[in-house]
Amino acid sequence: MLKFKKKHSVASAPYRISLGGGGTDLPFYASKNEGFMISASIDEYITVMVAKRSLDKDIFLQYSETERVNSIDKVSHQIIRELLKYFKIYDSFQVATFSTMPTFTGLGASSTLIVAFIKSIRNLMGQTRTNIEIAEEAFHVEREILGLAGGYQDQYISSLGGIQIIKVSKDLKVACEPLVLGKKELKSLQESIFLIYTTIERRSENIIEDQKKKLKSDDKLVLDAYDQIKSIGIRAVSELTEGRIREFGIGMDDHWKIKKTISSSISSTNIDTMYEEIKSLGALGGKIIGAGGGGFFMMVVDKQRDLFKEKLVNNGYKVLDFKFEFNGAHVLK
Repeated sequence: MLKFKKKHSVASAPYRISLGGGGTDLPFYASKNEGFMISASIDEYITVMVAKRSLDKDIFLQYSETERVNSIDKVSHQIIRELLKYFKIYDSFQVATFSTMPTFTGLGASSTLIVAFIKSIRNLMGQTRTNIEIAEEAFHVEREILGLAGGYQDQYISSLGGIQIIKVSKDLKVACEPLVLGKKELKSLQESIFLIYTTIERRSENIIEDQKKKLKSDDKLVLDAYDQIKSIGIRAVSELTEGRIREFGIGMDDHWKIKKTISSSISSTNIDTMYEEIKSLGALGGKIIGAGGGGFFMMVVDKQRDLFKEKLVNNGYKVLDFKFEFNGAHVLK
């Protein structure tokens, strides 16, 4: 058992939305043509408390379920089990997780959990790590140890926070740069984005694996699609810094149309119907956040926003009130 500097530690990490270039951070694309995307953290969090148990050797977990076992191999929660093994914690330990969001919503839940867990554990151990180092460690655990399919943005934006331009080189090196917006432009963007819950849960790993299969059978189609998506993301930088919301919204609509050509699992008849209905209520365009298949629509509206929201509610849609957040992963205690 490791030596800890504290009795317990609590840390939070934010969920994220992507504002451009989504999917170009996937290794199969970035390793060929380089990834470029804009990602932002929002004020919805996963919080993790970790503590050493003093009077028994049990492992006690509290998440959407409760586990109390006397062996690490009996832990059912795959991510927490492998994180405990990674830190060489095999007994006498307690973990509690709290989320403000449902699971499988496309907001990067697994990465957010891992970032918050690592941040909390490192604090418990009295070890200082930069948020870039936390992101790198979280990526290693999620992608290389757990083997969960996905890209690079989730761990980095959850750890760093804010609005970040994330670039992935052909040798899969990650570089992050804050996208700095003026107060007026940030306020306009905040007011123009609506997150609308589809109530459809989905697993991003399955959708990404489906894209890999498509890549093997028609690599030009997939790579060309992501080239176009990256171009839209690059254009979005000037659109956001200059407050050109209309162009940004139209770009998101183009992004969604292109993304749907990559894999049949990205959308569905139900999702397509909802998307067209939401657009008809006043949105310029948008997309499903994350890999696709469900979760949240991110829609862009440049005028009559209050009326748009009223129409959404009247049509039975759930709208998430959110703000961009700029703390990233942070220790609470």
